[in-house]
Amino acid sequence: MAAPIEESRTSLPDSPVERAFRVLQLVVGSEEPLGIRELARRSALPRSTVGRLVGQLTDLGMVERTDDLAVVAGPGLASLQPNAATGSHLPARLRPLLHELVAAFGENAALSIDDGDALLYVAEAANDHAVSVPDVSGARHHFHLVAPGLLTMAWWPSHRIDKYLQAELEAPTPTSMTDPGLLTKRLGTARSDGWCWTDQELDPGVNGLAVPILLDSELVATVSLFGPAYRFSPGHRAGIEQQLADLVANRSAELLS
Repeated sequence: MAAPIEESRTSLPDSPVERAFRVLQLVVGSEEPLGIRELARRSALPRSTVGRLVGQLTDLGMVERTDDLAVVAGPGLASLQPNAATGSHLPARLRPLLHELVAAFGENAALSIDDGDALLYVAEAANDHAVSVPDVSGARHHFHLVAPGLLTMAWWPSHRIDKYLQAELEAPTPTSMTDPGLLTKRLGTARSDGWCWTDQELDPGVNGLAVPILLDSELVATVSLFGPAYRFSPGHRAGIEQQLADLVANRSAELLS
């Protein structure tokens, strides 16, 4: 009897990781959004498998769905691009800006990015006040609870906002906003204004103010000031929102050029 023929490695099914990476490569390499059917055709995977993988990659922020449910690259890819402006070099390049903001406004300043399923604080500069707030570097928070998170949401496509607001939203303080209708209006205002305040919505006694960092009209990060509510609030310093937005826009353009 002839010995059984050993099946070649190439004929074996791909691992889940290989399949997910194959789909991600196709999305990133395409010049236009791809539907599930087209992704299945190009990847030679079943449509049900591609649908499941796209769902997992969407949850991780690696891809996004457009209004017509096509698939495009997501914000989480920034963490895989160390040489990009939105990658690991961003904190080092913008740290001087954070220190300038502390000197100009007297409150802690932080840099944060969209980390897919949460807002990630990647750098901070602290003031020398006797009463201050804890270091936030490395912290991850729900987007709707912090000023930079809300501002980040304001630049999301509508389908991503809708998906986020469909989930049960955490409310750690009495002033946390969880109503989808109110949050939707708030995001529209933040996008129009170019800045966003929070009033003790994550921690009692701590307020935040965030403005965007834009490259080619795309949001790549946010910069925020935060401090004790008794001295840092919308009425504390007239015009602080526009002053912060202007300073961040001008200096970030210089530092990232």
